[in-house]
Amino acid sequence: MSLIPDEELKRIGSINLAPMVDFLFLVIAVFATLAITRTALYDNNLNLVKIKDSPKSSPSFESENLYVVNLSVTQEGKYKWFTEANEYLIDNCDAIKLEIANQQQLGLIPQDVEKTKILLHIDKNAKWEPIAQLIFAIREAGFPVHPVYEPVR
Repeated sequence: MSLIPDEELKRIGSINLAPMVDFLFLVIAVFATLAITRTALYDNNLNLVKIKDSPKSSPSFESENLYVVNLSVTQEGKYKWFTEANEYLIDNCDAIKLEIANQQQLGLIPQDVEKTKILLHIDKNAKWEPIAQLIFAIREAGFPVHPVYEPVR
């Protein structure tokens, strides 16, 4: 007979690892989510285009035979499609994808996506969410996006 029961001695010798494994799983899940989000939002190889003229005019691509589509995101998060003559408000990103597809079918935009430059004019006070949604929508349509840098005058 001992002073300490055998049941008490056995508990001291073992460690319950279940909470530690649960914690480790949660840490791995958080880091995996952060890695995927960073890849989706930041590693998109976006190239800035510098415009020297007014925002309504597009750079000269005549020598390259490129068609230019000018889109903008306003400070309020609204989308505009502007041409040489007019500006058109567009409700959402799906409407922009639909308009791009319609203009391709009509032959206004070349079928070859390499011959089309989509320039994205972004208001410096615009929120990130509508910008990201527009970038992803244009990419889903199969076109590369070129955010425009307009120097402050």
